[in-house]
Amino acid sequence: MQEEVIVINQTKVCTTCKQNKPLTEYRSRGGKLSHLLKSPCNTCLYKAHREWVEKNPDKVSTYREKDSWTLAKRVARHNLTPEEFINKYNEQNKCCGICKSEIDLVNSAIDHNHNTGSFRGVLCKQCNRALGMFKDDKVILSNAIEYLTKNGSYAMEYTN
Repeated sequence: MQEEVIVINQTKVCTTCKQNKPLTEYRSRGGKLSHLLKSPCNTCLYKAHREWVEKNPDKVSTYREKDSWTLAKRVARHNLTPEEFINKYNEQNKCCGICKSEIDLVNSAIDHNHNTGSFRGVLCKQCNRALGMFKDDKVILSNAIEYLTKNGSYAMEYTN
């Protein structure tokens, strides 16, 4: 049985959450059907994917182990060779360049300058997201340090 998809003035009703959303909130079906949009919205697709990943860590791990090109694909997007990336990772003693916690290559982030595209270093995913949220802006980061100094921080003090 096919589900009926309703399109109203450049919007579409998601078959999962039943909300009417702009067409920009839907992905293309891809391939020969690329002119069509998927029935669930991007939010519902992402939620379903995250739930599947959380319920199937063994399948995710097996897939990643089989895909020997994963590292090569990741570094190629940043015009790096695997050797350049691994050398930087080793220079950083297999630790995040910011919080200094030990990270493995699979769970690392390739930090780069968004304006120039140049590679800066290897970070843990949490620190990489934090830089992005602070817009890679030294003034905002400085303000954050000032704020934590003035109002208190629950984190352990780093002694480097």
